[in-house]
Amino acid sequence: MKIVMDARVLTGRFTGDRTYWKSLIHSLAAIDSENEYLLLSRTPIEPTELPTTPNFVAQVVPAKNERTWTMFALPAAARAARANLIHGQYTMPPKILCPCPFVTTVHDVSFQIFPEWFPLRDRILMNVTVPASMRSAAHVITDSESSRKDILRAYGLPPAHVSAILLGLTPGFEQASAGGEAAIQRDRKLIEERYGIADPFILCLGVLQPRKNLNRLAEAYGKLKARYGLPHKLVFVGKAGWLQGRQAILDAAKSTGGDAVTEDILFPGYAPDDELAVWYRAADLFVHPSLYEGFGIPPLEAMACGTPLVVSNAPALPEIVGDVALQPDPMDIDGWAEAMYRVLTDAELRADMRAAGPQRAIEFSWQETARKTLQIYETAAAKFKG
Repeated sequence: MKIVMDARVLTGRFTGDRTYWKSLIHSLAAIDSENEYLLLSRTPIEPTELPTTPNFVAQVVPAKNERTWTMFALPAAARAARANLIHGQYTMPPKILCPCPFVTTVHDVSFQIFPEWFPLRDRILMNVTVPASMRSAAHVITDSESSRKDILRAYGLPPAHVSAILLGLTPGFEQASAGGEAAIQRDRKLIEERYGIADPFILCLGVLQPRKNLNRLAEAYGKLKARYGLPHKLVFVGKAGWLQGRQAILDAAKSTGGDAVTEDILFPGYAPDDELAVWYRAADLFVHPSLYEGFGIPPLEAMACGTPLVVSNAPALPEIVGDVALQPDPMDIDGWAEAMYRVLTDAELRADMRAAGPQRAIEFSWQETARKTLQIYETAAAKFKG
């Protein structure tokens, strides 16, 4: 079987979609030496991003823009390669243009459930293309049972048409907590040297966007500082996204913590892959106040690093963290302030979280994710053969 994969996200910066694709591809390479995989992109993929196994080959397919690449260049390249299956994320080419069946991974449908979180152009585009792609697909994969239920509820697809396949722990994080206290102190020194952050800090990691609920987190942080005067900074690591400005975060914190609190909120920006574990281990607390997630990779990585964490109880985060994290309601600002205070001041609780987190995280296996995905490939291709 020859499988074509839309690998364009491997040419971009670190995001959840890129983490998913890179991890899936490398895990498929680890378990499958029989099928051929053609990884297509519009610009060259760095060799370090690719598996070294001979059945995985990268190919650049030029196109005028991203839209024409998806609609025309991708199916044309699949036809030339005599592909048996195409796998992409979210938007796929029209079924009539595809020479073979396709599978799409839709991590979540927040664009339909919470349209106000997206710019108008993106919202219109996704609501037009993604549902059509899901209906035309041989199969739809999503990241959690809560996301699967949302897709079925929103679009009325047959239950057998959509599978929830939990993601695995990001490769490289399997032993992220092994260094213990020595690793924590080493990484705190690195953060101080690189970013000038010498004080203890609370870490929030991810693209700045509305669904991450960052304004309410900032309000809770303002309350935390005003009530208890803890020395911790609040550090937002991640690239700028959409409809969420830094100033709005600062203003939210100021509304509950006063003018001075804004000096304790830092935005060091995007962090490369190889620096993420350093940030997690160096933090006293990891927070993830999201209003909605299809899965939640950062909380899983934080657990693997042994970092104490507070996450919201919004979908699908309870599926990921189990009983390892405190889980206040994402709308409850006072509840968030008190949860952060409890973790930061309760040494026994922090020790329990540091011990339990890595044990929980290793239950999530990318090889298992790849194995279940390969089963879907085989079923979809077999149906097409008749």
